[in-house]
Amino acid sequence: MKLFVVLCAIFVLNASAYVVKSRDDLLQFRNECISELEIPENLVEQYKKWQYPNDSVTQCYLKCVFVKFGFFDTTNGFNVENIHQQLVGSHAEANHDDAVHAKIESCVDRNEQGSNACEWAYRGATCFIKNNLQLVQRSVAPSA
Repeated sequence: MKLFVVLCAIFVLNASAYVVKSRDDLLQFRNECISELEIPENLVEQYKKWQYPNDSVTQCYLKCVFVKFGFFDTTNGFNVENIHQQLVGSHAEANHDDAVHAKIESCVDRNEQGSNACEWAYRGATCFIKNNLQLVQRSVAPSA
């Protein structure tokens, strides 16, 4: 019986492991969020250039994309481990004690300001993208 419980626990831990997303996932998530939030074309063009103005529409767009990626939820905020694993890719395990992890972690907060979820997600996402843009772009680059 104890073995069964241990095996179930291992299965649950493995089942909840983050799955690295592809460029196709990114494009799907972007399109879903654009449609769900009715994002105007002029903002879509900015987003394609990794430009995110500080307005309520963009804040909610980034929240939407980060939620779909599994990077953010409105109760707990950012999942630094998932973000880090996405940057490392599916062929390696992220070292959560390295400098990249610390950089990601430096951009997240526990929403001590009491901001709405869109503002909270925007604040962390724009910091994260600004500080790690090359890694972000590489993690969702087209496959060669």
